[in-house]
Amino acid sequence: MPLTKRFTRIGNSFGLIFDQPILKQADMNPETAEVEISVEGNAIVLRPHRYASDADARAAGRAVIKKRRRLMERLSK
Repeated sequence: MPLTKRFTRIGNSFGLIFDQPILKQADMNPETAEVEISVEGNAIVLRPHRYASDADARAAGRAVIKKRRRLMERLSK
């Protein structure tokens, strides 16, 4: 059964207070620095923000350089 919560007014915005069991179930905690927010249909979806690994970031950089090699060579002159 879904849990029902009410929005709390925070200045001109609104917020929700998440109970510890909910955060634990979603693999989040109060120290989770950032969350990704998306709207799917009429639902607001929160996910913990996961940064790319160093290997993934290097691979993405190599792919951009490979794809744009001629431009990179022109810019380096």
